[in-house]
Amino acid sequence: MKVKYVTAVSVTFLLLVVATAFALWADVLKIHVETRTGNIDIQFDGTPNAIEYTEDTGTIGEYEGKDVAKCEAELVEMQNEETFASGAGLLPPTWNPSSGNNDLELHIAVSNAYPGYICKIGNIAVKNTGSVPVKVLVKIVDKDGNVIRPERYFGGFISYIDTDRDGCTELDLDFSSFFTLNGTQLHPGGSQQFTVNLRLPIERQECIKENTTYEFYIIIIGYQWNEYPH
Repeated sequence: MKVKYVTAVSVTFLLLVVATAFALWADVLKIHVETRTGNIDIQFDGTPNAIEYTEDTGTIGEYEGKDVAKCEAELVEMQNEETFASGAGLLPPTWNPSSGNNDLELHIAVSNAYPGYICKIGNIAVKNTGSVPVKVLVKIVDKDGNVIRPERYFGGFISYIDTDRDGCTELDLDFSSFFTLNGTQLHPGGSQQFTVNLRLPIERQECIKENTTYEFYIIIIGYQWNEYPH
């Protein structure tokens, strides 16, 4: 009888040990993973400042001290910029439709000007206000939202543009100015200054119309650095 009792106790103890061991081997470690994505956001920084220059002397002001033309540059919101950008295939693959709702574009207008007139816009930069690095792509757009594709001459240093879509290019833009932003990588908080140097070229005076205001927008699109179009 005692033997049976001892055996029963031994078996119970053995089962308890085995159950404990199994519980230890069956323990589960839980790992909590939390991932927070970054955001892409760029904006213009500064207040555009338009200055007129005389081509032959390089001094500030118009020819012979005249003051007849007007060059204006301001940051404004262009309506439905995402629509034309999407149609032109310019939007990044990860574009968030709400990300561009309050973005401003650089609007430039030249009025009452003449062949040989020069204006330089400075005191402006593009800034990465997001949390991930971006590469920027610059585009020129007319007042109706059409992308203007510049014609490059003189070794690529001069780009003629047709802002009124009449088939005749009436403005030239110094390619060493804002065009150099293309492909620039900006880290979060980083910025890059640039200028816009424009001229109504004498060599294209047959394209320059009287009583006309020439205007265009400069739009900068920020791409995630590994999505920049090549």
